[in-house]
Amino acid sequence: TDYVQSGGCTVVNELPNSDGGEGIIYVDRVVSLTTPVSPPSSSPGRSCEAALSIDASSAFSMSIADTSLGVGPSSYDASLCLDTAFGGAGPVFWIKLDGVRPGNELDLTTCGFDTDLSVFEGSCSSLSMAACDGDSGSCSIDFGSSIDDFVPKADTQYYIVVGGYGGESGAATLTGTYSSTDPEPPNPTSKRYVECGRRNRCSEEPKWADVDEKHEVRCCADERISNSWKKTDGCSVWGESNGGFACANRKTFVEASSICELAGARLCSAAELAAGCAAGTGCGHDSDLVWSSDEEPSSAPPSTSTSPPPPPSPKPSPPPPPSASSSPPPPPPPSPPPSPPPPPSPLLSPPGVCVDDPNCPHLNDGDCDDGGPGSDYDICDFGGDCSDCGTRAPVEMRWVECGRAGGCRNEPSRWADSSETHEVRCCS
Repeated sequence: TDYVQSGGCTVVNELPNSDGGEGIIYVDRVVSLTTPVSPPSSSPGRSCEAALSIDASSAFSMSIADTSLGVGPSSYDASLCLDTAFGGAGPVFWIKLDGVRPGNELDLTTCGFDTDLSVFEGSCSSLSMAACDGDSGSCSIDFGSSIDDFVPKADTQYYIVVGGYGGESGAATLTGTYSSTDPEPPNPTSKRYVECGRRNRCSEEPKWADVDEKHEVRCCADERISNSWKKTDGCSVWGESNGGFACANRKTFVEASSICELAGARLCSAAELAAGCAAGTGCGHDSDLVWSSDEEPSSAPPSTSTSPPPPPSPKPSPPPPPSASSSPPPPPPPSPPPSPPPPPSPLLSPPGVCVDDPNCPHLNDGDCDDGGPGSDYDICDFGGDCSDCGTRAPVEMRWVECGRAGGCRNEPSRWADSSETHEVRCCS
């Protein structure tokens, strides 16, 4: 027979003696009864009522140390994000959005593990789901979440719920950026230069682009932000495509600037991009045009001077009659045209490039990853996957110049691979 001692918590068994009476009492086990201490209900992020408030009047980014603090809403509407592997189960973290911009598309991304991301609207006692996503994010870690079609309404309270597929939890980063219709910061009007993510990899030529065009994003930092940021030989800055932020595709200039600033960095200059300071940093942007910080110089305004024209010159005296014994002097020969500047010397890449770069993540796996001719992937520096790509032949570069100064507005003069095709003019 089991007993519990009065006033205690020791469970004992009584064994009968040979006469069937009471015998010796032996202690069988000790049971510790401990009441678990629950975190206070006011812990930020634990519930809708205790959601962590953030200012959503402009682009934002926040780190969540642990998404397992809270309990999710009573129900989810997964039909809003079909085919994105949205789970809608398990512990979550609640965030309250304050000051959203009605009518402006807000792009939301979570990275860190296999996240579930959802947006609810209304009061905590009467919530309805507005948007969700499972695995559409572009993060360095697979299965991040991204919502890119959410447009807040006026006079509506919104909450973000961050969870994990199948009840998974962990640390995550949430970022939010508005579309090009943001009223703040003010949109610049002058064009910005977009440069190829890696030299000679783009099908489009670098150019001056309107700030509301959409291009890819890479950032530069004057100091190393984390171990993922890469510094290339010959560069004084570190470059990244997803260092503390998700891969950013098709962003306006304002959005691109905000993404880099939130990461503690800045947009790279056109010269830094052309020098390869952010090349090979991921997201497939080596073959994309990437925003730079370079602003198109403004042309000088026409003169508004209203000074009167100079008075006409006095009528010249007629020339003297020609002398019968002399002939007029011949006109002076025309001045020879100025000599053109010497063409730049040919640029030759290092001969026989072949090295197994320790920064290349997939060496000797049977796939060529250096982005060169015949490669399978573009995730390592050119010539940096020698075991799979073999020795890379040198490439001779030649200078291509506009046929008439100022006449090639869409194509700047540049070094070109000698295998490219261009037009021909000859001099003798």
